[in-house]
Amino acid sequence: MVKEYHTSSSVSILIYHLVWVTKYRNKALDHETRRMLDRKIREILEENSCKAEALTVMPNHVHLEVAMPPWMSVTVLIKKLKGTTARWLFKQKPELREQFYHHHLWSPSYFARTVGNCSEETIKHYVETQWERPYK
Repeated sequence: MVKEYHTSSSVSILIYHLVWVTKYRNKALDHETRRMLDRKIREILEENSCKAEALTVMPNHVHLEVAMPPWMSVTVLIKKLKGTTARWLFKQKPELREQFYHHHLWSPSYFARTVGNCSEETIKHYVETQWERPYK
């Protein structure tokens, strides 16, 4: 069930589909690294009053369906997710640094869209079934 955010003057449900990719779409995220990233992303979301409705970490990108509080911007959340995970992962797995030019894990860009013009179930299914379709 999606979390409602209550303030003194509002109730909101804000759900976004976010995608970000590794620098140059480098397929450097192995199975163990993806599991580690999944846990770290969920930890960061919890620390920021957000909830992962669906999360899939692929070898070269991340798909996230997230419920966010109305006081947080998508840009702020993406910066926290990408910055924190990159620093943390390079500490956990220093050998990864050598696979990325100038030691940048993530591309500076990202995709964001509100979940509104299609159902939450459709987005959740899309995110959770990433392994069933070819990727670039």
